[in-house]
Amino acid sequence: MNSKSEQKSSKKPLLLAVLTALGASLCCVGPLLLVFLGVGGAWAGSLSFFEPWRPLFIGLTLIFLGYAFYRIYGRSKQETCEPGSLCANPKSNRFNKIALWFATILVIILLGIPYLVSGFALDSPVSEPGILKPNKSLVLAVDGMTCSSCAVTVSKSLTNLEGVTDAAVDLERGTATVTFDSTRVTAERLTDATTKVGFPSEKLNNKPEGK
Repeated sequence: MNSKSEQKSSKKPLLLAVLTALGASLCCVGPLLLVFLGVGGAWAGSLSFFEPWRPLFIGLTLIFLGYAFYRIYGRSKQETCEPGSLCANPKSNRFNKIALWFATILVIILLGIPYLVSGFALDSPVSEPGILKPNKSLVLAVDGMTCSSCAVTVSKSLTNLEGVTDAAVDLERGTATVTFDSTRVTAERLTDATTKVGFPSEKLNNKPEGK
């Protein structure tokens, strides 16, 4: 195998590792990005389809990345470098090592984003001072939340609605406590908002508390 073909074959596991890492994070990060961009409906909701496949994507990512490390570090040390091979070309070998570590960092970021995104604060709508509004509190049971980015997505989808003043999401309990102006938004619109981004919800309490 010549240097060019060997270099090309060494890049394949790196590319596959990045693609599978992207697939692993798509179910959580995808809906959140679409919500921030103001895109909802089928586009955002359909991304939750990838959630059951997340463990498989993570496993494949680790396999591809491990094989890439073997190709670049382990194999070249175990085998004698033949003239024209990749390991016999220090410049190409150095480039592949840089690409490997760059891809590794990218993979770590992609796999870690769903669990780190909750560290970014989301601003909730603020009521106008001096104006008393008929705010009510409603608890929603939200299905499908598996990581912190899911909770942020649900919160953002609710606070994007005009009339919602706060949305506190509890990932462990799978609930969202929403404070809203009942004259501007209905409970049905709240549940519809989370459903459109891939997280179906329903009312837990039928007697909202007056604020």
